Amino acid sequence: MKNIFKYSNIALLATLVLGCSGDDKIVDDVIDGVTNGAVLRTIDIDNNLVYNDLTLAFEAGSDYVLTLEEQDAQNGGLLSEVEISARFVENTRLDTNNDGVVDENDDDLSTELGLIRTLSVSDFQTGERGVPTSVITFTAEELVSFTGVDESMVEGRDDFELTFLLKLTDGRTFSADDANGNVSGGSYFSSPYSYRTPIACAITESLADTYTYQITSLTSAPGGRSNCPVAPLTGEVTWEETDTPGEYTTSDISFGQFDSCYVDVFKEITFDDIQVVWDCINLVSEGTIETVQDSNNKEDDFTYIYTIVATSGSDMTIDFGNSAGDRGTVILTRPDGKIWPALLTR
Repeated sequence: MKNIFKYSNIALLATLVLGCSGDDKIVDDVIDGVTNGAVLRTIDIDNNLVYNDLTLAFEAGSDYVLTLEEQDAQNGGLLSEVEISARFVENTRLDTNNDGVVDENDDDLSTELGLIRTLSVSDFQTGERGVPTSVITFTAEELVSFTGVDESMVEGRDDFELTFLLKLTDGRTFSADDANGNVSGGSYFSSPYSYRTPIACAITESLADTYTYQITSLTSAPGGRSNCPVAPLTGEVTWEETDTPGEYTTSDISFGQFDSCYVDVFKEITFDDIQVVWDCINLVSEGTIETVQDSNNKEDDFTYIYTIVATSGSDMTIDFGNSAGDRGTVILTRPDGKIWPALLTR
């Protein structure tokens, strides 16, 4: 994103867009006075790409849908065509040579960009703002077939990259190289010309359950803020279903650490939407513990980060820490000898 976008009135445009991003009429007035340039504005992104690790294929109906709006000095009169290129991007390298480690000697499944589709004027319709608008759908089947990636080797969190080249009737072209930050990521235009499509993972089973845990190590936050007891600590934590598959409310985001390290410290403690999210190969803690201290009424928020260290059968070892600086390691055990899903053992 290196060149200033080629509007003759760009300084005025940037000022107004940044200052009044919610006022479409002001932006319209500016566009009316612009004599050069064009943008592809992002109206909506609907990413439905979901990969199933058990079937080694995308779920039925997986697709990626973009709604774009073309703006130029003639309200779309300069639009000629839009070229779209695609490639597969491997973000989760695999041990393809089976030597027990993932390194530079393993295959990189990422592919080169190639022209997947060309949109003509007929692929756009006049939108609510009186300029050309197009809804562009890419199915997982089309993206896999075009890029040539081995579908059985895809992993959740990999993605496809889509890049756009806007061509005008006067021969000029616009791409990611021509858009500055205000255009590519601004609150109004949001016109990056390049999109990444993170692939989600199918939730193949429920993790809602009551787990036992044992904290094997525990370290207090620096500066004497907390006073953690000597490990081990044991207890139970319950995860319950929500309306979103893979997201669970939790009875204790800290596995007993917060109550153990902060005895009689706070006069108010509030749990704000604390959850555990199964995000492909990770467990992610979400939400905050909001507190008010007794001594000075100081308000504080505690958030947590989990890192899966190892998984064996029904036991999972997790390093965890909070935003205050407390750290610990816990062994989380599924009941009845249940083993953890294969995705979480990688």
